[in-house]
Amino acid sequence: MSTLYKKNMQTIDLTCTNKGNSSYLLKVTVSHNEKGIIYKVTSVLFAHGWDIEEAVAETVDGRLVKDVFIIRNLQGEKMTEQALHQIKAELNSLFYEGMSVIDYLEKSGKDVDSYKQPFNSTVNLFNPPSIDSTVLDIRTLDRPGLLYEISQLLYLMNVNIISFTAKTGSREIRDSFLLCTPERDRLTDEECDILKRKLLSVLS
Repeated sequence: MSTLYKKNMQTIDLTCTNKGNSSYLLKVTVSHNEKGIIYKVTSVLFAHGWDIEEAVAETVDGRLVKDVFIIRNLQGEKMTEQALHQIKAELNSLFYEGMSVIDYLEKSGKDVDSYKQPFNSTVNLFNPPSIDSTVLDIRTLDRPGLLYEISQLLYLMNVNIISFTAKTGSREIRDSFLLCTPERDRLTDEECDILKRKLLSVLS
């Protein structure tokens, strides 16, 4: 495996490593936590045609965010230094230049609705007594833009993602999230019910 690119960009650090078999390990580190990090990163990967096969994200000490993605290009393209530089530039526009994700995707011409197919998705939210966060578990059909769409809904509902993992098997995917409110509290039963209904609407 070889590192293709590593560059400090204000508070963002990107590294990309070729794993072989057309897969790449992309690491995104943001030194200061802020709302919508995963929402913005997944929107750029979706716009560039990168399918997220696996992902792990976590917040360290409440501020340092580390996202790790196993990605594969839907058109079989390779991750070149030029392509990674473009991803970096577009992330910079979203994080530091005031561009909204909606405007960005409209400009890119990408539409998540064009990839949707009917599927009997399942969504479960619960508050286990052993941790101080809410667990969100999703099983649905894998498709381009899925993680972007989920993270967009959480962003719009003002729900923070503490960590998440995504695993794909065959055509189905299981996403597991740890969530909290901006005050670091767990979601109430009413908030969980509302979020579940909205997620099922998005996933259908």
